[in-house]
Amino acid sequence: MTVIELKEKLIAKINSINDVELLDELSWIIDVEEPSREPHVMSQGEIEAVREGLEQIKNGQYISNEEANRQIEEWLKK
Repeated sequence: MTVIELKEKLIAKINSINDVELLDELSWIIDVEEPSREPHVMSQGEIEAVREGLEQIKNGQYISNEEANRQIEEWLKK
């Protein structure tokens, strides 16, 4: 894909996005504006998910990055 094709594809995708938070993130990523970032305030659900994940790690309930990549490759073949 050429640079021009990639730019056109990105522009078309951005034009189709109506999610303000996603557009704000994209703007920050490509540094369109000076970031006026305030710290992200996690929801109760996010806090609980992080706690659950930390508890799983503590209990050895995780897989290696290599195993995760292997599983992803397997799923993509289906």
